[in-house]
Amino acid sequence: MRRFTVAVVVLAVLALLVGAGAVEARPSLPEGGMAKKRSVDVAGFDKQHGPQSQIECAVALGGSANVKLDCDDPFPNNEPDIEVDPADPLHMIASSNDYGTCCDQFYTTFDGGRNWTTGNMSREKPLKIGSDPVTVFDRKHGVAIHASLSFKVQHAAGTQACDGDLVVSISRDGGLIWELPVVVDDGIGCDLSETQLFNDKEWIVTDNKASSPFYGRTYLTWSKFESHYGVYASSAIWGAFSDDGGDHWSKPKEISGSNSALCTFQLTGPAGECDENQFSVPTVRPDGTVFVAFVNEQNRSLWETDLELDDQYLIIRSDDGGVTWSTPAFVVGLEDGARDYPINVNGRQTLSGYQLRVNPAGNLVASPRTGNLFLVFADNRNGTHDTNSPVTNTDVFVMTSSNGTTWATPTRVDASVSDQWFPWVEVNPATGSIGIVYNDRSTSDSKLYNASLAEGMPGAFAKTVVSTAASHPTESRFFRAHITGCENCATFHGDYIAISYGSDGKANLTWTDMRDPDPGVPALFDQFIYFARK
Repeated sequence: MRRFTVAVVVLAVLALLVGAGAVEARPSLPEGGMAKKRSVDVAGFDKQHGPQSQIECAVALGGSANVKLDCDDPFPNNEPDIEVDPADPLHMIASSNDYGTCCDQFYTTFDGGRNWTTGNMSREKPLKIGSDPVTVFDRKHGVAIHASLSFKVQHAAGTQACDGDLVVSISRDGGLIWELPVVVDDGIGCDLSETQLFNDKEWIVTDNKASSPFYGRTYLTWSKFESHYGVYASSAIWGAFSDDGGDHWSKPKEISGSNSALCTFQLTGPAGECDENQFSVPTVRPDGTVFVAFVNEQNRSLWETDLELDDQYLIIRSDDGGVTWSTPAFVVGLEDGARDYPINVNGRQTLSGYQLRVNPAGNLVASPRTGNLFLVFADNRNGTHDTNSPVTNTDVFVMTSSNGTTWATPTRVDASVSDQWFPWVEVNPATGSIGIVYNDRSTSDSKLYNASLAEGMPGAFAKTVVSTAASHPTESRFFRAHITGCENCATFHGDYIAISYGSDGKANLTWTDMRDPDPGVPALFDQFIYFARK
């Protein structure tokens, strides 16, 4: 877990254009434990600071199977989410990290993806920037709620991330105009402060089932990173909820709990506390029960060597609308420890022949028809692992449960002998089957990757390669590694991609795509968000 993710912020866009190596480097901080697990790193791109909501441009489908949603500038976009309005399958909102502006990009359609309106959103206040975008529709209150990180950078102290807030923005017109963000949890301090509390990697879900006792309640979960003088202390999962469409939120509280049998390694704090976590995702069953799955690295019994730090998926549940939570329970152990993946130039886990930072996380979702739970993840159990020279053959796996307590054995989603990563699962409300989107390296040229979709049920999936052109992560215009033999390899392309089904049974997908040659450097490729509907 300690090996992730987004480079956001801060040196001049002009330097970007000339590709200076210093622009993409992050100064090493004296972090310990799960160092580098936090999804926001300081380094990257200086963002322009516009209003909190601004329409920039429009995109039309034009009969294409794949649609490039970005139309504003040549700077990167990655880490896309997409959500379909439960009341209208033609109404969708997508979002992404946007390196050409201060905060997040939104893409809104009212006609099933034929026409999109693109703009900026979630600017909390001057000199703040955003990351980790995700949106949800609240059917009861008739709004869209967008969650985001919001932080600033302190240049004089060595490019530190500071004031890491968690915010939500509300749209009352379907996703065209977004209000000034509401602060759900206020971050404290900078990377090298005596104490820093930095909110990270949030996810959001609304109970849209009219018969649920908590109909209209929106749940938000996230990791709260605590450090002291740059040294990592903990990252418990926290939660809050809103009953009025995101205008007001309950007092945030720690929800990841304790389990002395599962959380046996403790860096700081009480023994047994499960407080070294990341990648929480909440989901709601039709009866209003809330489950949250998250990745934790404190189970010594899973480590092949001391401080191997292989992760586990844990799950908690709430039967009273997020007021109280169960003790965390075990779902599955992961093969993703310190010697299970190659390490890239920034000290993050990557794939063989790549420099892209990867992680094992997927998501948890409950069927709106049956309440059955589906969890997806990726790891290197089928590659060469637990060695100083690991070789990846990462696979995507899915697990199912009817109650969140007993889980079926992980089922491999794609039998290709290649790397698959960044899975995301959703349930088709029209059929009850599932769809899993993921990055897929099973191309004739192993340097390339596609976005693929597996639909069906565990043990019986039909695969579709969704992207109509492959991505070029080893010939990147941005986030370049600048190392011998892989000078132009990208080190970052986000943390997740997305799928969402509408009531019409159509799958709507977004992913980070690297097919487009850069206008200024045609031999290298840019990062944009692409959309497909199946």
